[in-house]
Amino acid sequence: MDNDCPKCTMSSLDIITNQPEIDKGEKPSTLKTTNNSEMTEPTDTFREKSGPKKRAMLADKIKTKLAHLCTKKTLTDLFFEYYLPASQVIAISQPFIWSKPGAYLSQFDVIGFILIGIIFLALGLKLKTDDIKDAMRSIHVFLVAIVSGLFITGLVVYGVTSRLPFDVLGQEEKISVFGPFEFKVGLLLYYSVPCTITAGIVLVAQADGNLPMAGAVATVSNIIGCYTTPILLKVFLSGAKGEFDIKATLIKLTFSILMPVIVGKLLQLIPKVPHYMGKAKRGVSILTSTCLAIILWMKVAKGVEDKAFDGVKWQSLLLLIAMVIVMCLINITVNTTFSMLLCLRSTFIKVMLLMVSQKTLVMAVTLIQVLPDTLGEKGLILVPCFVAHPTQVRSRFHFIS
Repeated sequence: MDNDCPKCTMSSLDIITNQPEIDKGEKPSTLKTTNNSEMTEPTDTFREKSGPKKRAMLADKIKTKLAHLCTKKTLTDLFFEYYLPASQVIAISQPFIWSKPGAYLSQFDVIGFILIGIIFLALGLKLKTDDIKDAMRSIHVFLVAIVSGLFITGLVVYGVTSRLPFDVLGQEEKISVFGPFEFKVGLLLYYSVPCTITAGIVLVAQADGNLPMAGAVATVSNIIGCYTTPILLKVFLSGAKGEFDIKATLIKLTFSILMPVIVGKLLQLIPKVPHYMGKAKRGVSILTSTCLAIILWMKVAKGVEDKAFDGVKWQSLLLLIAMVIVMCLINITVNTTFSMLLCLRSTFIKVMLLMVSQKTLVMAVTLIQVLPDTLGEKGLILVPCFVAHPTQVRSRFHFIS
């Protein structure tokens, strides 16, 4: 049946051909602009809404971290962790502000010996000798660790410092760029003392090293070292003006170091003492750190009062830091060589690098207290020790990480 409506009789082809033509040169910019605006509008809105959310989330994270840092446990841990270095920095820097109190107390030697006695009495209370039996199973490692820690490093430092032109002992004007004669004494003293006990064992434990060997080396080397160090220092300084009575020095060390350690070890026979020491471990650590800081404070204050630090060049301090870094590397290299020659297991290598290569500041400060004034100003002798100690600790922590 035919449809008479003209609209209905239009074919689909006619509908397509009757559409308005678009000029080929004309760009549909309006369409694109409209589409872009339609697409960007939700994105901008999302950004506007997500910005405050991100800031709020960041604020919540900061609040959570601050809340965690402000807890009693965290603050307590931070206090005990940084008390030792903070107390040493304060003890050394405070005399440059006001030196009279420390200089006055330094006149009484008995105060220094009492503080040393407290430190080594606490050491004796914590001393464990059971590890020595286990270490004897690897006697070659034990002997090499003792010899390397007590003799090799000191000999290397002596070979280096004997060729450097330090100032002459007693010379008032500081001429040499390497510093006064006391810097040489401080370097020889620090690198002749035995390895550290507490910090070394902690580092070996963190690195999964051999703890019985570390404990045995620390115990035996510290007992022997209180006698070998002054003897080595006497030999190293034989050609210099600084002389001291070796017998009197060894007697002082026996009563100030060895006797308190023996008394502390005997007190462990009382059943309640080890249990109490386990509970009061952190308190004892604070006590010994405070005693060490007071000794440093008195010696530096006396040096400031006597104007011993006047004229020391800043170049000398930079060279001292460089020498300490070089000696740290040499120390690690020597102990690594011993480990490779003996084909040691990894647990023993960690003892050689983390325990044997690290020196004890407590023993160095104790020896400075005992040594006579003929070796120079003790405040200046402390400078190389204080520069070397944090350098070696940082390098060992870097090794562990």
